[in-house]
Amino acid sequence: MQESITSSEYHFILRQARNVMNGHMHANDEDVLAAVSQMAIERAEQSAANLPVELSDVIRTIGTIREREDFDRFKERLLSFVSPMAEVTDQEVKKLFPKVKNLRMPKFAEAVRKELTYLGWNDPGTNRKYIVFEEDGGLTGLYGQFRPSGKKGVCSICSGIDETGMFLTETRHAGGETYTKRGNYICTDSMECNRRLDDRKRFDQFIGSVTNS
Repeated sequence: MQESITSSEYHFILRQARNVMNGHMHANDEDVLAAVSQMAIERAEQSAANLPVELSDVIRTIGTIREREDFDRFKERLLSFVSPMAEVTDQEVKKLFPKVKNLRMPKFAEAVRKELTYLGWNDPGTNRKYIVFEEDGGLTGLYGQFRPSGKKGVCSICSGIDETGMFLTETRHAGGETYTKRGNYICTDSMECNRRLDDRKRFDQFIGSVTNS
């Protein structure tokens, strides 16, 4: 089976399927439900380029979703088409963060990596959050100061509402005497953030905002 969609595309398609499920749980008008299903299928098919026929066939089954069990079966079938994020080894982490000693990165199984646009984990001992992501065929990493706020807010990566904290980076200017700090509020739980992230552009915009890239 061809792995042909990204994690963010996967989550976008799931959102369309969830809309259909919720529609059937809260509405009875058949015409309205048919319109919701058709719109969901069209949006899902437009979310990724050059979909293989097998995947298009699965997407069209969105219209048959009525309850949670239908949604879960659809989710399981769709997951098989997702290209997982590359596995990051301890050696690669050392290269990404050469100045950080004794850095421990959590391990993620392939099934979990299919849900990830980025790897993110918190280090409470140093009040840092580490982020690793794929870019231009390779891996990129950055870290910033991070303190959970203990309050819910809007995440600048996934646009969802959950417990957030300020992620703050520090960039040294030429000469090394002055620094610029950049930051934004993001989810404390990076796994849940990934599961809400259905547009890679939002993640890239966040990275640009804290790195000035």
